[in-house]
Amino acid sequence: MGLAAKMTLEMEIKSPVKEFFHGMVDHAILFSKALPDGLHKSEVHEGDGKSPGSINSFSYVLEEDTALTAKSRVEAIDEENKSLKFEAFDGHVGEFYSKFKVHVQIFTKDDKNFVNYTLEYEKLIEEVPEPINYMGLVAKFNKGLDAHLVQA
Repeated sequence: MGLAAKMTLEMEIKSPVKEFFHGMVDHAILFSKALPDGLHKSEVHEGDGKSPGSINSFSYVLEEDTALTAKSRVEAIDEENKSLKFEAFDGHVGEFYSKFKVHVQIFTKDDKNFVNYTLEYEKLIEEVPEPINYMGLVAKFNKGLDAHLVQA
């Protein structure tokens, strides 16, 4: 049936790799600053919001003005390799996907800085759409976080 799949998104960033990585570590705090439209919010539920095991909730918009929610658990943070792993669940994500794991890697290539997202997901049923709209949200967040960090 092929309900499990993977998507990737790679974007160039202007921020230094270390700053963008730390911005990603603090994503729960910086979420509404990166998307300052009053519709995107986050809240820490368990832990400090950035250590492995921490759980954050998010309110976000994928299309139109419909606010959706989901939670994410920080699975791993690797300072040396500038990578993070999260698992999203509950809310909108939980309605459509049994697995929704995000791996983020920030790196330099050819004197330019990049962020790469790999989304591993499994749809609950075949008719569930591919999560392209989530990758759009990721791209919007990256642009906003990058702009916020460059201005700071």
